[in-house]
Amino acid sequence: MIYSIESKSDLTGAMLVIRFPVEDLDAKALYTIQSDQPDFLVPFRYRCVDGQAECAYQLGRRIKLVYRCSSKSPGELAAFWERVLQPLLDCGDWFCKPFSFVLDPQYLYTDREGNLVSYIYVPSKRDCTGMRDLQKMVEDLAQKNPPADAGLEVKVLRAIMQDFQPRSFLQMLRKIQPHPPVAELLPPSPPERPSPQPALPKAPEPEPETPKFAEGEDIRIDISGGKKEKKEKKGLFGRKEAKKKEKKPPKPQKEGGLFGKKKEPSKELLLGAAGETPAANPAPFDAPFIQGKGFEVTERNGDTLDGETVLLDETEAKGAYFRLVGDQTLPRKIPVSLPVGGVFSIGRYDVTVGRRQSDFEFEGKTKAVSRYHAAVERTEEGYTVSDLDSTAGTYVDGERLTPNVPRALTRGCRVSFGTAGADYIWEG
Repeated sequence: MIYSIESKSDLTGAMLVIRFPVEDLDAKALYTIQSDQPDFLVPFRYRCVDGQAECAYQLGRRIKLVYRCSSKSPGELAAFWERVLQPLLDCGDWFCKPFSFVLDPQYLYTDREGNLVSYIYVPSKRDCTGMRDLQKMVEDLAQKNPPADAGLEVKVLRAIMQDFQPRSFLQMLRKIQPHPPVAELLPPSPPERPSPQPALPKAPEPEPETPKFAEGEDIRIDISGGKKEKKEKKGLFGRKEAKKKEKKPPKPQKEGGLFGKKKEPSKELLLGAAGETPAANPAPFDAPFIQGKGFEVTERNGDTLDGETVLLDETEAKGAYFRLVGDQTLPRKIPVSLPVGGVFSIGRYDVTVGRRQSDFEFEGKTKAVSRYHAAVERTEEGYTVSDLDSTAGTYVDGERLTPNVPRALTRGCRVSFGTAGADYIWEG
């Protein structure tokens, strides 16, 4: 079945609109869904307009699932796929069909806590997708959510590529348990005890000798404690010999010119790692090159940068990135390297999780930046930025973004992640 999907926004937030021929409407599934809305479906409103069935889906605080992709432990991976695939197995209870789901990672959504996966469902009699769409969706999600264990990753990819079936795939993941380290499987070995050695008889201690004195001999006792007195050496006539003074080597004379001034060492001008000439380092935008700092840029393509001087290195002069203009303790730039159709997420490091959850993360102590704050996407028209329902919000040129509604990024626009100094200029 051919249908159209369109992204919109209103006062309630972001929304999607799907239209298809009204003769394809599945009235039984529509009535059941409207009577008892399942959690795994994004709620929608239905109406008929000019012979077309129109469904408007309210996203609310849901965000795209692709914004929450990261590596997962075996337990987290099993729970993730349970949330993704189990709705396709349970949808029959609402008279829904698995291939009436929009099976595209771009239209899969999750709540703010990441505990629920929601689909876009088209209430039509004819299938909207097929088995190939399901397998492609699972392949894309598996690449973006790899397991931390390399051996488990091989098993997951093999199960997806070889006759993928959702039920058997989930059963395989439920049986997998994280293996403890080999050291924990082996019982602790008792400490080695030295073999007993036969006791040897102790030699008798020698008795102290008592001095023997002859009759009529005087007894002398040394009370100096064993210290010998130093006798001064006297010369031939009983006088002390004067110590010979050692002659010190002459001090080296300082190099100097005619009047004793130091000669200035000859200076060599080295540019680059191998001593290139300034011509070998052409500056971007016809800017002067500063050795060790980069290029000094005050104007680009005729547009001044608010009268400020910006230092860019050669890598920053290429590609798209955010340039810091706010709190100088924050990262100087956020490089964004994306292919067309790619997603780049920005957030704050969470010490309780202990591993990266976004493509770029601020330090855990950064104020007013959420764990999942914003995301940049690249389309054929250019780059867009979306707020992921963050607490402090994302701002473009001072205007706060509506969560999940993308805003086009233009070169030189100011993007603020929160309200505590994470202010950047987009250089795309």
